[in-house]
Amino acid sequence: MWRLAGYELRKICCRKMVYVSLAFLIFMNVMTYWRLGPSSERCLTAEGEMLEGVEAIRYMQEFDRRYAGVLTDGRAKEIYESSYPPEAVDKAGGDFWYVCPDILQYLDGAFYESGGMGVESLFTPEMGEIHLGYHRGYSMLLFSMINIMLVVGCVIVIAIAPVYAEEYSRGTDALILTARYGKTLEVKAKLAASFLFSSLLCLAVIAVNYILFFMVYGTEGGDTSVQVDFTKRNWEIPYEMDYMQLAGYCVLIWLMASLLLTGITLVVSAFCNTSFTAVVFAAACYVVPVWFSLPGWAAVLMPAHQMLPQGVLNLGCIRIFGREVMSLWIVAGVCAAAMAVSGIWSKKKFAGRQVV
Repeated sequence: MWRLAGYELRKICCRKMVYVSLAFLIFMNVMTYWRLGPSSERCLTAEGEMLEGVEAIRYMQEFDRRYAGVLTDGRAKEIYESSYPPEAVDKAGGDFWYVCPDILQYLDGAFYESGGMGVESLFTPEMGEIHLGYHRGYSMLLFSMINIMLVVGCVIVIAIAPVYAEEYSRGTDALILTARYGKTLEVKAKLAASFLFSSLLCLAVIAVNYILFFMVYGTEGGDTSVQVDFTKRNWEIPYEMDYMQLAGYCVLIWLMASLLLTGITLVVSAFCNTSFTAVVFAAACYVVPVWFSLPGWAAVLMPAHQMLPQGVLNLGCIRIFGREVMSLWIVAGVCAAAMAVSGIWSKKKFAGRQVV
């Protein structure tokens, strides 16, 4: 069967539209890295000097390392009042909070959100101790990955939609299904190739971007609490988590979303008579839910919403049989079940078209 799966995988990869979509994905990745990567960094030093690029990154790392530790109201006030002299702030004017180190950006947002009640009032006991530290590398990496993974979803739709529909339009479906292994190994090979393509594409894109960011930013700050970031919605995650864990969970969520989208696209492909209609309907299933305001649980079961991992993690924990279970694992279970159902359903639909 694996030889057949390899053949089906080559068929998926060798379509012209797949080449075009992969080229667009590479272009988007390059542009995103240029816009949000190291070249976009700017930082004002305590002496009033503006640094850019790698120099800015190294300065912010040194600054945040100096003030790293458990966050308390007293420590927040000390950092906030003593880190930068007034003349440096005055020199930057209204742009100061866009070019100062991340810890100061966070504390400024925390003071505003707390309404003067102190930063500790923002956190719940489930979040544990909040650890300050350098986290910009992780933060910018995960933020930039959102747009990239949305494009990955589009590539998956374009690549997987013709799997069954192309056989219908060419009239080869009856030929395949009347062959000795057509209704068994051939259909299984199509499913295996489809899920393998999506998995490899998703993991390859994640690996390339993680390596690119870690080469410049390093892995420093992995033990920093994710709640110390107001700008990327991480502060809404309602339980204890650091950036190293968040980076790992994001990989799982993106892979889960890619496989779920593959299952949905296979079902659409099995019901459409041409590749074009399959792409259109599968793309609609992927994109249209984003335009509607759905309840939290309904939203995170949609692949496009899962490309924003914080939406899944922000749901918190649910008590099942007396145990607290992270929403991530519940969504993963639902997606695994949906993948299985989509595989069985699309296989049954395709086999049902056999001409006797």
